[in-house]
Amino acid sequence: MAEKLTIRYWDDPVLSTVCEPVADNEFGLELEDFAASLLLTMDAFHGIGLAAPQVGVAKRVFVMTFPDGYKSDDDPKPIVVINPTLESSGPTIYGREGCLSLPSIFEQVARPQKTVLRYFRPDGTETELELTDLNARVAFHEADHLFGIMFFDRRRVSRQVNRAVERAWGKIKHDYV
Repeated sequence: MAEKLTIRYWDDPVLSTVCEPVADNEFGLELEDFAASLLLTMDAFHGIGLAAPQVGVAKRVFVMTFPDGYKSDDDPKPIVVINPTLESSGPTIYGREGCLSLPSIFEQVARPQKTVLRYFRPDGTETELELTDLNARVAFHEADHLFGIMFFDRRRVSRQVNRAVERAWGKIKHDYV
């Protein structure tokens, strides 16, 4: 049964954890229930993506919407992504990113414009999608969470941007933790 989960905020050690892959024997009803709870939580916080470590679970699972739509479907359903791999292509472009684990803070982050996202669904079905622009950005952002990387990490932004985000969080952190 799906239930709204608690969001973990920056400085929580789980957000810096490299997550474990979901094992073959973990697919099934329990994983489907967790996925439903992730989707419910993402929706409740008006997110466009949410990764398992953001709710305290160090597993390679995330959910995402398609803010740019997907192919001919004007209202595509959010997807549950398990054990993803992303193959980037196209130019790297800057775009504004934020994070449910660091509310109300946004910054420009460089990401590949295109990707092929390969993943498993909760029932174990292997799937592949070609994503571009904001859809690709969401997939890269959420996949980073599975490797303990936040959007303002030094691997993604300059030292100045990193420090500015950390200062901004220090000023509002007391509102969330």
